[in-house]
Amino acid sequence: MPYLDRARWVTDKYILAMLGLFPLFWGFHGYSALTKSKFWFFAIATGLWFAVTLALLLMGLASGERYSLDVRPVHLAVGAFLALGGLSALLSDYGSVCLMGANRYDGYLTWVMYGLIFFGVSLLGRPRRRYVWAMGLAAALSSTLATVQLFGLDPFSLYPAGTNYYDKYIVYNGAFLGTMGNVGMLSAFLCLAAPLTLVYAARSRKPLDKVLFLPAALSVGMLLACDVDAGVLALAGCAVVSLPVVLREDRQAKLAAAGCILLVLAGLVVLWSWPGQSGTIYEMSQVLHGHLSDSFGSSRGQIWKQGWALWQERPWLGAGPGTAARRFAIQWYSDVRNQTVTVTNAHNAYLGLLMNNGVLGLGCYLAAIGCSAVTWVRRRKRNALFPALGAAMVCYLIQDFFGLALVLTFPMLWVLWGLLESRTED
Repeated sequence: MPYLDRARWVTDKYILAMLGLFPLFWGFHGYSALTKSKFWFFAIATGLWFAVTLALLLMGLASGERYSLDVRPVHLAVGAFLALGGLSALLSDYGSVCLMGANRYDGYLTWVMYGLIFFGVSLLGRPRRRYVWAMGLAAALSSTLATVQLFGLDPFSLYPAGTNYYDKYIVYNGAFLGTMGNVGMLSAFLCLAAPLTLVYAARSRKPLDKVLFLPAALSVGMLLACDVDAGVLALAGCAVVSLPVVLREDRQAKLAAAGCILLVLAGLVVLWSWPGQSGTIYEMSQVLHGHLSDSFGSSRGQIWKQGWALWQERPWLGAGPGTAARRFAIQWYSDVRNQTVTVTNAHNAYLGLLMNNGVLGLGCYLAAIGCSAVTWVRRRKRNALFPALGAAMVCYLIQDFFGLALVLTFPMLWVLWGLLESRTED
């Protein structure tokens, strides 16, 4: 077997592990150390995959194999993003903090691993149906566990001893469900799994793939049960953006695009004239009018205002990857065990990148997304997987406007992103 094929075989197993096993892994200390557990799963798996793959490719070169690199604008944009991130870390006032991050493992080394995933999967991976099944099974199992937990049970002792889901914000800080930790992280994961399985099941011509409607339904149901506004909004936004792309026929796609544009315009009119005085829709209406209160979005208004001000201190390259936690000066008192809650994240992935990597870094990241949007549209008719991958990315990137971009879910986005940009198919 050629060494290149061996490297592709290893990459295939890595993708299966990251989409099928990583979402279900919670470590050995329950929710109290879930972020640490998932980070080390991700770091060890990625490190082993990269080392073995690199060794195989070098042995192939030594034996006379020759490889061609399919470098496209999206690769240049991601490469520039990583290079600027390295420069930002080098020039940062926070020194070695930039490598691992101040907390939550969001430093430059983690971003380098995301880049390795993208380049490795896009150049060596094959977009296969088994990956949809792997993520669908993981989502179904995690949603099933979350459903059991909603009944007040804790079969795997994930909560602090003697507690369950309904002790949230009473005995312990936070609300935890499923195998992703915080309900916001579970919602982010399902924003990948729900559209991926739903669109693939709808587009696939194989009867067995219709079974994927089951994990899709479980994922959508749990998204609604989580009651996380970002996830629900992302699902709705994904439906509007993706529908014209995932339809097979050009005439249907054009009609759907026109209908979606009209729907968006009508929605903006409704938001602008919304008569309510409270709730998420009221807050969105007020933002549309240019009023962002500190209390909006569970105090995201206050966080975003300070994040914007912090970005202006270092606008071009930011303060360095993973440094947001060192810069925020927002705290709240919580009567849960008399704790003080400190803000350590921008609660908006794009604002976080703006703070940490500056406008240059964020610009490269958005340019890469734009390149892949073009790829998604161009490849929408090739098979069932490409439209599903794009829809999953759209849903996740919408929720990222309110999300944390943590290692709990972010590696899976980069795996799917790499598959969307892969040139080889079954």
